[in-house]
Amino acid sequence: MKVFKLIALIVIILKCHFDVVGQTKFLKHTEIGLLIGGMHYAGDLNQRFNIIHNLGPGASLLIQRNSVDTRWGWRNTFSAGRFSASDKYSNDSFLENRNLSVRTFIAEVSSQVVFNFFSYEIGGVTPGFQFPFTPYIFTGGAFYYFNPKAELNGTYYKLRNMDTEGQGTSVYQRKRASAVQFAIPLGIGIKASLNKKMGIGIEWGLRKLYTDYLDDVSMSYVYPPVLLRERGKEAAALSDRSLNLVVDENENYSNLYRQRGNSKTKDWYSFVGVTLVWRIDDNRGRCPSY
Repeated sequence: MKVFKLIALIVIILKCHFDVVGQTKFLKHTEIGLLIGGMHYAGDLNQRFNIIHNLGPGASLLIQRNSVDTRWGWRNTFSAGRFSASDKYSNDSFLENRNLSVRTFIAEVSSQVVFNFFSYEIGGVTPGFQFPFTPYIFTGGAFYYFNPKAELNGTYYKLRNMDTEGQGTSVYQRKRASAVQFAIPLGIGIKASLNKKMGIGIEWGLRKLYTDYLDDVSMSYVYPPVLLRERGKEAAALSDRSLNLVVDENENYSNLYRQRGNSKTKDWYSFVGVTLVWRIDDNRGRCPSY
């Protein structure tokens, strides 16, 4: 009998708790924060997903609106960063001989839906089963601007102007990649509440891209004299930097039309870092606390 009485007491307590929670109005609020960390790239100049040699500085401004419940949020971000990549860090003899390198700046605006796995708020303001931390995922849409450059004799040149794979020349029917592209963010993270107004977390957000020219490497080698005539000597030099390049007396190039990149796979970039977020409460429509 004592067991049944204990069970009945627990049921009554839980029922009263959920009745109170059910009557509690979720407090809408906004979160403003920063992601400070790095930017990573994967593509033709980093086929084995090397992290150490392809991680550059990156940061994001985060503005998240929580107006539904403690699980769902909608946020807008502005992100910027830069990565570097080079064939010299590859263990593949073919890639080492290719000898290409790039430094790319990226600026991005994004809108994302965020889902918390646990019921979570900074400060745990809404009564109920509030966790002090939660894993989360996000996805959405983004537009980004990218500007790849390469170094030649101590000077960095904008590769989009060089058309190193013959884009836009009179001989090759290849289209120059647009400087502004669309991407799909796909990310995970974990965050925790520090106090009533501040939260901290760790986040990694990949971007699915629809271009293969983030690193200016995609298809095959072209005839350097065409670039020399239409884009200049720097473009011709940057198009083929192979260590074993052979040119005979008839200007026959050993790499002509050979593979330079892999156009069947698109590039990726990601932002990873620590997030610091501040909560800003709505003052409208609040009921007094008792």
